[in-house]
Amino acid sequence: MPLLIRQANLSDRSVAAQLLTAQLAEHHLAADPNAVAHGVDLALSSNSTWLLLAFRDNNAVAVFLANEIISVEKSGRVLWVEELYVIPSVRRTGIARALLDFVANDARHRGIVSIELEVVPTQAAAFALYRAMGFVDVDRSRMSWQV
Repeated sequence: MPLLIRQANLSDRSVAAQLLTAQLAEHHLAADPNAVAHGVDLALSSNSTWLLLAFRDNNAVAVFLANEIISVEKSGRVLWVEELYVIPSVRRTGIARALLDFVANDARHRGIVSIELEVVPTQAAAFALYRAMGFVDVDRSRMSWQV
């Protein structure tokens, strides 16, 4: 069966939260299901957030979460990818590439000038995919300030 990619809706809340919780746990990050569910609720209520799901054989196999931001550096609207997760059993089958192609096509139609993301250094397959698709390294250090 072909891959179906679509915007998540309220009825997808639980499956989106499960996928995002699994990703955080896989990366050894805090994966509080209630906190993730709250984040999904915020994403579903925001006009500038992209929450997509990919389905194969009616099963959710991937999730994509990104936020539109305004960038003076890029002189326009940018899509900041917060999460892209493919379940382990279907990795390396083209799902992440299909998701990114879908996002890029939609982004062009919406006037987005750049897609930005970060990759954990241990994710060699992700680096290879992103570079093959045309992403380039940006020499910066990410910082966070809990407020």
